[in-house]
Amino acid sequence: MTSSVPLKRVGGVTTAAIVLVAVSALVAVLTVLVGQSFSDEAETYLADGMSNTDFVEEVAPYLLLTLLQGAVSIAAAVLVIIWMFRIAKNHRTLRRVGTWGPGWAIGGWFLPPLLYIIPTLMFRELWKASDPDVPVGGDWKSGRTSPLVWVWFVLYSLVPVILLFAQGGDTLGSLGGSEDQLAEQLTGSQTSVVIATAVTIAGAVAFVALARALTSRHRRLIGESPGR
Repeated sequence: MTSSVPLKRVGGVTTAAIVLVAVSALVAVLTVLVGQSFSDEAETYLADGMSNTDFVEEVAPYLLLTLLQGAVSIAAAVLVIIWMFRIAKNHRTLRRVGTWGPGWAIGGWFLPPLLYIIPTLMFRELWKASDPDVPVGGDWKSGRTSPLVWVWFVLYSLVPVILLFAQGGDTLGSLGGSEDQLAEQLTGSQTSVVIATAVTIAGAVAFVALARALTSRHRRLIGESPGR
């Protein structure tokens, strides 16, 4: 399918987003492993055997990894938004206008917070509108949605929110809290941390699978060659 209006390429931004999402998941694993190695220092600090400054210096690698994970996650989120925006923009150019326009590729991630309902519904619509087998003017809205959309929603949004409320907000992270909170986190039960990290990895895998499948489908629709 072609259009007289230039269509936006999506291959490059998809690759970049996938790489950053994968890196973010790997850094999350590394952060957990490094955090576990500082449990002794945290116990010493809580027992008043170490000053605040010395404790922060000791656990600096953990804090730096936490900062790195946050920075990579933000960069990945920006690229995902750009990717979704481009696909939605192409659909508008091709007259495949649905409920969730390009602007929702940005605003949808903030409404409502944490529970990503709008991005999920937008992924659902982007998948249908990217069907390369539907002719111009055809009924693309009645097409089927990939199960990957719902798998991603459960692993990336639903399960993390359930864990967050079940643990009383302990998974919100160590930055921004006091040294005591950080030490208590490092000496606390690691079961919930490991579970949360496993869910993060599973969510990243689900996103990579969804992004690759949706991009492949959309590139066929707009005639973007694999090499571009």
